[in-house]
Amino acid sequence: MKHCSLIALLVFGLSPLAEASLGAHYAAHEPLQVIANKVGPFNNPSETYEYYSLPFCSRTKKRRREDFGERLVGDRKVVSPYEITFLDNVPWRLLCEQSFSQAELRMFTHAIENDYYFEMFIEDLPMWGYIGEVEGEDVLLGHLETVRRYIYPHLHFSIGYNTDQVVSVNVSTNPQRKVDITEEFDGTEVAFSYSVEWLARLDLKWGSRMSRYHDSRFLPGTFEIHWLSIINSFVLVLLLTAFLTIIMMRVLKNDFSRYMEVEEDEIGEEETGWKLINGDVFRFPPFANGLTALLGAGAHLLCVTLLLLICAISNCIVPTKRGAILTAMIILYACTAPIGGFVSARLYRQIGGKAWLSNALVTATVFPIPLVLVFTWVNSVALAHGSSAALPVVAVFIITALYGLVALPLTLGGAILGRQLSSDFNAPCRTTRLPREIPTDAPWFRTPAAQMFMAGFLPFSAIYIELHYIFASLWGHKIYTLFGILFLAFIMLIIVTAFITVSLAYFQLAREDYRWWWRSLICGGSTGAFIYAYSFFYFFHRSSMKGMIQGSFYFGYMAIISYAFFLMLGAVGFHATFAFICHIYSVVKAD
Repeated sequence: MKHCSLIALLVFGLSPLAEASLGAHYAAHEPLQVIANKVGPFNNPSETYEYYSLPFCSRTKKRRREDFGERLVGDRKVVSPYEITFLDNVPWRLLCEQSFSQAELRMFTHAIENDYYFEMFIEDLPMWGYIGEVEGEDVLLGHLETVRRYIYPHLHFSIGYNTDQVVSVNVSTNPQRKVDITEEFDGTEVAFSYSVEWLARLDLKWGSRMSRYHDSRFLPGTFEIHWLSIINSFVLVLLLTAFLTIIMMRVLKNDFSRYMEVEEDEIGEEETGWKLINGDVFRFPPFANGLTALLGAGAHLLCVTLLLLICAISNCIVPTKRGAILTAMIILYACTAPIGGFVSARLYRQIGGKAWLSNALVTATVFPIPLVLVFTWVNSVALAHGSSAALPVVAVFIITALYGLVALPLTLGGAILGRQLSSDFNAPCRTTRLPREIPTDAPWFRTPAAQMFMAGFLPFSAIYIELHYIFASLWGHKIYTLFGILFLAFIMLIIVTAFITVSLAYFQLAREDYRWWWRSLICGGSTGAFIYAYSFFYFFHRSSMKGMIQGSFYFGYMAIISYAFFLMLGAVGFHATFAFICHIYSVVKAD
C-alpha cells in the first residue's frame, strides 16, 4: 500500500488524497465553476484548440491551474462566465449579447463545417456538445447554394446530485434556439444564454460517477465488454500453445533418443541438424553493443507496461483521471530505468563486451531518441497551427529533467550493478575457431522473411479483435477501463510470442543455421510491424481522421508505440530462445 500511495501522490500532482477520494461537498446556493477546456473537430481527437480561440463571449478568462497529467493531454482550462449555484434551477438566463465581424463569423462557419465540438467541466466531470450544425448539405455533391449554417447559442446544463455532492453533469444544445450565421455581415448580433436543471441521483454514488461515460450518448456507439474477442483470443492461444508444445516435445524427444543411442565412434557420421552445429551455436553475434542495448530497452519497457497495468487494476492510479496514465507511465519509466541497464550490461559482459559505458548510454537512448525526434516534429506541427495539443515548455522541462536527473543516472547505476554481478558465459558447448558454412538451399517457408512474417502474424492474430477497441479508446473519445482484460491479453501476447519464436528458432537450427541471436530479437518483435501496418488500415478504413495535425500525431506516435512493442516482444522472444537453446544443448552431450 505504501508503493501505491507514493505512485498516486506523484500522479495527482501532490494533491490531497483525502479530498480526491471523498469529493467536494456543497451547501445550498454555493457557486460552482463551469470550466471551459477546448474545441476541435470531433473526428480528430488530437487536433484541439483553446475554447476561447473561437470568439465566445466571456467577461473573464481566468485560467484554471492544470496538473501535470492534464497538460500532457492538451487541457487548457479557463473559468467560464456561466453562473451556477448548487440546487438552484435556472429556466433561462442571458449570458451576453455579442456583435461579430465577418472574420469572427468565418471562424464559427469553419468550426461548424468541420463538426467542431466543445468540452467543459463541472467538478472535474467532462461534458461535450457541438458548436452548431449545417443544413442542406448533400453527401455526394458537398456544399450547395441552399446550405445554411447555424450556431447553437443556448446551452442547457443538467446536473445530478446525491445529497450534497455533484455526481453527474450533461450539457445539451437547443436546436430550436439556433441562429443562422450563413450571411456573414459585420455587426451580426448573437445572444448567448443558458439554463440549469438539477436532478436528484440518489442511485449514483460519488465514487461511481465516471461509470456513465462508458455509454455516453454524445459518443457514437457503446463501450461493451468484449468477452467474445477475449474468449476467441484465449482459445487461439491455448490451441497454438498446445500445438507447438506437442510438436516440440515429440520432435525433441525423437532427437534426444536418436542422439543418445548413437555410438561414440559413429557420432561424426550420424550427427545431423541442430546437434551438428554445436560448435557454432554459441558463437557471439556481431554488433553485440546494439543487440544488448535493444534487449535492455525492451526489458525496461516490458517492466513499465506490466507495472502500469497492475497499478491500473489495483486502483493505485485512477485511469479515468485525465492524464493519469501518461503521468504514471513517465514516472514508472524513470524509476525502473535500472532494469534496462542491468539486463543490457549483464549480457554484454557475458558475451565479451568491454565498452560498458558506451553500452549503457546506448541502452539509455535507444528508445528516447526516436521518441524525441517524433515529439519534436509533432509538437512543431501543433505549435504552427496554434493547437493546444502542443506540450507546454514547463512540461517539456519537467520530462527532460526527470530523464536527465533520474532515468539516465539510474540506467548507468543498473549497468554498473549488472556488470559487477555478471559472470563469464558458461556455454554448454565449446565454440570452434572457424565458423561452419551455412546451407543456402532452404525452402521459401524457412527463409528469414517467411519466419519473421509468421512470428509477427500469429501473436498479432491473438490480439487483433481487441486491438480495434484499444485504438478506438486511444484515438477516439471512448474511455477504456477494462484493464483486467487488457492485462490478460498482454500476457497471452507474451506467451504466444515466446512459443512461436522458440519454435522458429528450432527449425532454423535444424537446417544448420546458427545465426539465432539477432533473428530471435527480430522475430519476437515483428508483431510491432503488424501493429503499425494495422494503424494504417484503422486510419483510412475504420476512422474519419484527417488533416496535418491529426495525421502527424497519429502516425508519429503509432510508430513509437509499434517500436516499443518491437523492443518488448523482441526481448521476450530472445530470452525465451536463449533459455531453450541452452537447455537442449545441455541435455545432449557434444564433443
